Amino acid sequence: MIAICNTIIVCGFRKLSTGIFLVLSFCFIRPTPGNGQVNLSGKPGLLYVPTADSTPEGHLTFGAVYNPKGYALSRLDRNAEAIMFANLTILPRLDINISVLKAINNAEHPVIKDLGDRQLDIKYLLLKEKEKRPSLAIILSSPFTVDAAMLTHVLVATKNFALDARWKIQATAGVGSPYFVYRNASVTNNASVFSSFKWQRKSEYFHNNGYLVGVFGGAKLDFQDKAGLMVEFDSRRLNAGGYVKLFERWVVQGGLINLDQFTFGTAYSFALAKPSRRLKKIYEENR
Repeated sequence: MIAICNTIIVCGFRKLSTGIFLVLSFCFIRPTPGNGQVNLSGKPGLLYVPTADSTPEGHLTFGAVYNPKGYALSRLDRNAEAIMFANLTILPRLDINISVLKAINNAEHPVIKDLGDRQLDIKYLLLKEKEKRPSLAIILSSPFTVDAAMLTHVLVATKNFALDARWKIQATAGVGSPYFVYRNASVTNNASVFSSFKWQRKSEYFHNNGYLVGVFGGAKLDFQDKAGLMVEFDSRRLNAGGYVKLFERWVVQGGLINLDQFTFGTAYSFALAKPSRRLKKIYEENR
């Protein structure tokens, strides 16, 4: 009983802290234009596929994505999913991504677990894009989880090609690890976050959904960074879609997973603080 009460208190505190953080952020932010387009888990990307895009320090993106039940990661063919996320660039090369994957309740398959699967991912930009070199990033999901269906352990490269002043093509390719480290524990037997680590093949994990395992890639055709079309291979399926940017910071996107089931999402991006002219100049010189 004490353990259950402690869990409830901790979850409540986390929700309260998150709410306070968002309120304070909106009090101090100074909006600036941003890319904003995201993949399923809220990282810069296409539909499922992440990219190695570089984002400025202090850049925050939050939003939500709908994933159809025919390609659900946690309850395949039973429940569609809603993924809520926040992605923050805390250093010029380092992004932190927090996401919650929640199965959507329906009459045939009711959802009892209300909180959803919470996941922390880290992205580090190994190489910034140059004229003759793509950007390169590594993305890793936190190993402290005990139950996560949306795992990302990838190395990904991205290159932009300008066709003219208005049009450009972005190409992305990467590979996802078939292995990962997680905590072989349960919600009721979860004494320490630093215990019960296990090296596991993803195909033998109870969430055997094949998400970003193996070779993946995609391309996006952009018009003035305001609208675009995209196609990708997510290591298992061919997906296609498009996006439109509204008011420089708000992105609405949608597509077809495996070209037969609809997904859609939205994201809003801004800078937590407006950088000084000197910092802007340094950032532009080192892009």
